Amino acid sequence: MPNKKKPIIKKILFILLIPMPIVLMACFQLGKTSLNTELNLLANAYVRQLEEQIDDLRDENKQALYDATSCEQIQKDLLFESFLREMLIVDNGKVVCSSKRTTLEANSVEKLLPSHQINSGEYLFDFPYEKGVIRSLLVIDTDKNNPQRSAISVVDQSYINLHLGLTSDDRIQTLRMVVGGKTYPPHLTTGKQPYSTTAKSSYLNVEVTIEPSAKLKREKLSLFMLIGLPVSLSISMLFYLLQYWSESRGSLIESLKRGLKTDELFLVYQPLIDSTNNKIMGVEALLRWESSKHGFIRPDIFIPIAEQHNFINTITDFVLERALDDWKTVNHQNQLHIGVNIPASYLVDEQCLNKFKIFAKQFKSENLVLGIEITERQLLSEKGRAILSDVRALGIEVSIDDFGTGYTALSVLQDIKFDYLKIDRCFINTIGVESVNAPILNSIISLAHQLEVSIVAEGVETQQQSEYLTSQNVQILQGYYLYKPMPLEAIKNTLHNMI
Repeated sequence: MPNKKKPIIKKILFILLIPMPIVLMACFQLGKTSLNTELNLLANAYVRQLEEQIDDLRDENKQALYDATSCEQIQKDLLFESFLREMLIVDNGKVVCSSKRTTLEANSVEKLLPSHQINSGEYLFDFPYEKGVIRSLLVIDTDKNNPQRSAISVVDQSYINLHLGLTSDDRIQTLRMVVGGKTYPPHLTTGKQPYSTTAKSSYLNVEVTIEPSAKLKREKLSLFMLIGLPVSLSISMLFYLLQYWSESRGSLIESLKRGLKTDELFLVYQPLIDSTNNKIMGVEALLRWESSKHGFIRPDIFIPIAEQHNFINTITDFVLERALDDWKTVNHQNQLHIGVNIPASYLVDEQCLNKFKIFAKQFKSENLVLGIEITERQLLSEKGRAILSDVRALGIEVSIDDFGTGYTALSVLQDIKFDYLKIDRCFINTIGVESVNAPILNSIISLAHQLEVSIVAEGVETQQQSEYLTSQNVQILQGYYLYKPMPLEAIKNTLHNMI
């Protein structure tokens, strides 16, 4: 037993592991995409903040250039502006006014920023102080009436740090602003790093590059990797179930073939009752399968599998042969109708007529009338319809099964000859019940009478149904109210008790 389990366990583990690397790789890529998306949103948000800040400074510059009447007014208006380190009014390279009352030497701007560089725009500029230099953001606007006169707003360094989230945003490892080829903070390089994202202003000479913190990378990548585990397991389970379903269907057809050889398949018979005298006038042969490996398997499971694997004709031959052999052993005085369901593939088989000729003679010799039951969909085939007249010429009776549930045009019924019209149980169930199908039952009965064919009512389960159908001249009744499908010995006893 353990030896049998090991291959199964290995197989399950193998199936479980197949999609895992693919799914985890896909989740890793999704994590990277999500990380890049968030970084892109962050970078663009910081660019917008800088644009708003620079636009505000530019408004202050223009107000100082065009509206202020004196340096004292500028100093008064800007003295308490926290975001400004200083605003300078420069004329011919000389500082002529400072909002902070000239904290810079008058000639410093001329030395550090020659007049040909004092043009409208945004710049990063290094101001010297006792310990080195301070890199600050300059926003310069030139007087349109006097090109030698300019307003220069110097942004406070702490204000830049705050707006760039350098001290408050734990999602960011590093953030650098590049203005005119210079970087802020000055110690950061401009090289591209893994996961870094850059956003540029559409109208300013400013760009922002963000590198994510380890926390943000861990959150994003771990989240998607954790999602990948249950997704991988779900895919593995689905793959396993599909494989199991495929293998079970494959093993089921093999079991069916073996079962046919080992007598696991057998027939039961459901009587057809003459409504005028309540006597059995025939039976319908129904195939059953009791598998030694799988137990009882319903026909609606193994019949489609047999059709799918082109085994249905072999089964049909078995049903015809077994029904003949069974009824050779039954003592019956009157001629009986033996109905057998015939698949579409059997009707169009080249050997079909030859087989029916043989079976018709053999059944007739046992005082039995062979009847074939075909569904509506089989009538849609011209070849199938054409063969019905040849079948009836052999003395075989034809029943249209489950009438009303298919798509057969009424004109098709007028073009063929048949003996019985079997009404599906879904219409019989409307008797005594308000239903949209209730009027259809009477229409089908009326149609059958006009076509001068016998009517078989399937699925009769109550006395009310039986009495109503009899009152409507439905000739044959079939259902659990009358008789359930029964094995051969039971049908023998039933017929014997009726003698």
